[in-house]
Amino acid sequence: MKKVSILILLLVPLLTKAQKITSYKAANGITYHLNDTVRLGKGSGNNGSFLYIEQRGIPFPSPHPSPGLPKAFTNSGVIIKNIIKDHLNGIDKYLFIVGAGGPFRFSVYIDDAILACEVVPCQASTPTPSGSVADEIKKLKELLDSGALTQAEFDAQKKKLLNE
Repeated sequence: MKKVSILILLLVPLLTKAQKITSYKAANGITYHLNDTVRLGKGSGNNGSFLYIEQRGIPFPSPHPSPGLPKAFTNSGVIIKNIIKDHLNGIDKYLFIVGAGGPFRFSVYIDDAILACEVVPCQASTPTPSGSVADEIKKLKELLDSGALTQAEFDAQKKKLLNE
């Protein structure tokens, strides 16, 4: 009996960590499930490629100009194959492994892609804030300074607020 108790104590942490994630409520308010289609917007890269949707398994240096999903996928969809919780710099991030047709798999840091409008809808359906653009930029700067946003996320949101 003592051996069984010890075995259970050793296995419980492993089993809870290995639980498969089947859904995730993203920053845009949508709950995504395995095999759902994620609607893509426009890539936020200079050449229109997607910065937050990267091809998996490409050796570097890659023969492709960018490891991101190419501009050709603008306004299309990808299918969620797996959902992974990742812990980066003290922040939990959710990574979707998606199929974009063919044998290729891409990874999407879903909330980052939503903030950059690479995934649509790119914001939750909540009332628009009544503050000024300057107030919104100030709030974004505070999030950047606290580490909740990356510089790229801050720049994308600022650009969106300024309608550039």
